[in-house]
Amino acid sequence: MTARISNVSLHAKNPDALAEFWSKVMGYPVRHGWPHDEEASLREAGLTDHDIAARAEAWDGNPQHQRFYFTRYSHERRQRNRMHLDITPFEDRRASRDELEVECARLVSLGASVEKLLEGAWGPFEEFAIMMRDPEGNEFCLQ
Repeated sequence: MTARISNVSLHAKNPDALAEFWSKVMGYPVRHGWPHDEEASLREAGLTDHDIAARAEAWDGNPQHQRFYFTRYSHERRQRNRMHLDITPFEDRRASRDELEVECARLVSLGASVEKLLEGAWGPFEEFAIMMRDPEGNEFCLQ
């Protein structure tokens, strides 16, 4: 047996809004709230509207695609992320700088912001990425 990542979990001030952002980034359907049967089960278990709104997800239901899970967290973050996501617009090849700039513009239109360009080399390999932040300030790199 080996492990796999079941969720990428992010703390959020507004889980629903951050789930919407990441759904659009990943090309997943945007949904607000939980499926009716799941919400009914949550209510039967005694959860309130506030409790239910404290969590959200971005996922297309395909077990081969990554599920993003958001949970309300209202404490101020005092340090930088120790881990971040690297995303790319293609599954089958490395994106060119021009393609990354187009994707960066799309992500900015969704609410992301550009932190800085990361340029350099690792041995003979050129490295180029765009460090970005989601609408709540979580770091990620577009590469």
